[in-house]
Amino acid sequence: MILLLVFFQVFNVKMFYSGTYAKLQNGKSKFNITPIVAFSSFGYVVAQFLMSSLVTDSAFMIALIIAYSIVSIVTSYLATFIHRFIYIQKNYDKVLKVYPEFGKPKSLRKFG
Repeated sequence: MILLLVFFQVFNVKMFYSGTYAKLQNGKSKFNITPIVAFSSFGYVVAQFLMSSLVTDSAFMIALIIAYSIVSIVTSYLATFIHRFIYIQKNYDKVLKVYPEFGKPKSLRKFG
């Protein structure tokens, strides 16, 4: 599990500093990464269910696979947001230049 967390941290840092996240956010990238990640994750979970049901017929193994899948998703989610939090802490002025409403109470923000 720690290896997975380290992998996603390194992956996020490389994607961030290479400018890939900015390209994806601005729509300048040639491909959309969201469907690729969603389908590969979904395919992994479905394959694990099929293998468990065909090979073991064990509800315990299926429960373990569900737990592992949930922990993997939560780990990747937390790794992304931990990196964002650290970036915002280190570069608060840069964030305010891009998003001037950042950090203000909801009543002082201007929507639309």
